Amino acid sequence: MASSSLHDLAQLEYEFATNPNSEAFIPLAEAYLGVGRFVEAMVVCKKGIKAHPDLPTGRLIMARIYSDQAKHQKAINELTNLLKMAPEHADALHLMGNIYLKLGREEEGVEHLKKALDHDPQLQAAKDSLLKKGIDYTPKVAPAPAPAPAPAEPAVAEAPTQKAMPVSAPAQTPAPQAAATPIEGKPTEKALPISASPAPAQAPAPAAVPTPAQMTPQPLAAAAGTPKKRIADIYQDLEEKSRKPAAKNSLRYTMYLGGLGCLFLIIYIIYTWQAGLKQKEINTHLEEGRSFFNQDTYQGYQKALEHYQAIYKLDKHYDESLARGAFIAAVLPGEFGGSRELFKEGTKFINQALSDKQNSAMLNSARAFMALYGGGGNKEALDILENALKDTPQSAILHTSMGYVLLKKGSLGEARDHLLEGAGQSDIRALVGLGLYAMRRSMYREAIQAFNRALQSDRGHTRSVLYKGILALIWSDTAIKNQIANAALTKFRSDLEAQASDREKTYAALIDAVLKTRLRKTRKAGLAALQALLKKNSSEALFQFVGAREMRRLRKLKMAKEMIGRALRINSSRPDFALEEAALYLALKDFEATRARAMRVQEMDSESGQSSILIGDAYRGEKNFAKAISYYKEAEKYDDTSAMAHFKQGMTYLTKTNPDADRAQAQFELAVPGLISSGESRRAAETCVLLAKIYANKNRHREFLKILKSGLRADPTYAPPHCLIAANLSTDSADSRAQVKEYCTNCLKLDSSGEYSKNCRETLKSLR
Repeated sequence: MASSSLHDLAQLEYEFATNPNSEAFIPLAEAYLGVGRFVEAMVVCKKGIKAHPDLPTGRLIMARIYSDQAKHQKAINELTNLLKMAPEHADALHLMGNIYLKLGREEEGVEHLKKALDHDPQLQAAKDSLLKKGIDYTPKVAPAPAPAPAPAEPAVAEAPTQKAMPVSAPAQTPAPQAAATPIEGKPTEKALPISASPAPAQAPAPAAVPTPAQMTPQPLAAAAGTPKKRIADIYQDLEEKSRKPAAKNSLRYTMYLGGLGCLFLIIYIIYTWQAGLKQKEINTHLEEGRSFFNQDTYQGYQKALEHYQAIYKLDKHYDESLARGAFIAAVLPGEFGGSRELFKEGTKFINQALSDKQNSAMLNSARAFMALYGGGGNKEALDILENALKDTPQSAILHTSMGYVLLKKGSLGEARDHLLEGAGQSDIRALVGLGLYAMRRSMYREAIQAFNRALQSDRGHTRSVLYKGILALIWSDTAIKNQIANAALTKFRSDLEAQASDREKTYAALIDAVLKTRLRKTRKAGLAALQALLKKNSSEALFQFVGAREMRRLRKLKMAKEMIGRALRINSSRPDFALEEAALYLALKDFEATRARAMRVQEMDSESGQSSILIGDAYRGEKNFAKAISYYKEAEKYDDTSAMAHFKQGMTYLTKTNPDADRAQAQFELAVPGLISSGESRRAAETCVLLAKIYANKNRHREFLKILKSGLRADPTYAPPHCLIAANLSTDSADSRAQVKEYCTNCLKLDSSGEYSKNCRETLKSLR
């Protein structure tokens, strides 16, 4: 009964209340289920199953109740018990098949749907479920059972032979009764008296013996001399005497039963009303909890956890609240820096779910993160997720969780594959995970793209905003990258800081300190703030890594070496940390140590083009140009380092003992478009300037100006193209002089070194 009027529902409740042990529970449970009153439906159904344990319909309704609440494992258990009782129950097979399909267990789901149709070929819903999977199934028609053989006619027993009296016997003498020979299985009959008249010449045909059905015992004849009327009168008198008291007792019993029924009905209505309010409250908490949970933010998880804790107080067996609550209790301290006391809360949820024999993708993800962040380690987390993925291989949350565990383990290639599975189903956590994967491999363009995709899903996703800002600072010290970092910091402070965790606020402080070190006016304050942050967060590997890179940029190499060493001690599995250490040794001109560290990176990440470039740089520092070129060519194989490898080869051809401008030109021309598309704007502009100088030496004036303008488009904040264009423009006309002034003015603003601005200053003086 999908829906019913209040009157109909009240009638069903009354019928069940007055006869709770009858099958009246079936329509009442279906009515409750139809209007979404799951608690009442479950209570009624459990009572019905207890009273009628062998009735399949009750178990089918209970399975539907569980299924409608997404308690799939409980529904499967109920259907399994049902199918043990009735293996050919088509509706049970159909429901089981649909549940398996929801869980991603397609092979089992299709098998059960086919069985349902085999037993009921007219079950259209099962046909439709298979057609959605592209399966047009023809049911197997079971052979019609052979007709049962007609019962054999009962053999007529031969009538007993009656003994005849002598003919000469006097007629007046009563003949003694002869006992009849008993027929087996039948009561013994008295022989009829034989007439005294002579027997006819031909004996009459023997009468047929009556069948057992015809042999009903007859009432004994009334005793001789007892009038029949008197017996009837006695019975009538007895009936009249007993009639009035029986009526009184019956009326009293009916009133008593009716009173009890009304009392039970009142109690039941109160109970179901309260249960309905309870379920309504649970549904409200579920809806709110899901909304906050999907935000994947610190405040969102906190608020969602409050709702799941409230559900636990109302019904500690509710599977969704247990799984999501445990997930949050593991992730908050593990990824956001929340209190580790939450692990106890998560353990409570998980233990309750396991005792209830619950099993879901979310619960298994929660168990894995509890192991990963709570002390169980990578192996335990991986075992949990590997087993779960065998049951539900299409689950986005399981793939995403596996990606995070593998990232922490350092298995980057496997992590990427699982995160791509999750991202394909628009899981925002998977997109963030892909950004973290690319950061670890120093693939900065890909990392920015992943964080941007996450922000397209949710513009207020705090971690994506902050990671994007930190990534821009790590990438390079250019005006463009600094603008990206500054925009992230502004977004955080204006919209997100109030709901951020303490760790996220510290990330914002890190971005702020680094940006200040890159401005002359605030450099001193920025350095002091940065050093204080690094000291306070000495156990945060990412902070030490960012600090090391900034100290290397400022040529504070000793401090940089200490910081990157600390980062590697905290987390030795990250190839980007090892790459930074190799780059630091290159800055110290320790080329052998550079190669050793870079080769260690190749052990961690076999597809690292960055490590090949660093090894090539070390050989170029030792003027072993042939070796350097060979490693740069190795780096050409990888998309993220191909353009940089061409740039490095061009530089090598220019710095060789015998420079080869033609080869350098060919490599630079390959490098420029790749550097621009990969986001290496400053390096692209630098390459354009080098290429312009080669064109100038070859008197290719048109290509000279064209490539310089390409450099300006790549990075308008790079001073040399402005100066070089100004120096090569004519000043014959007013328009050309205005252009020269504009380029020279820009050069003076942008050239902090003074290398190019000197010429522009003199040009401006001449134009006054």
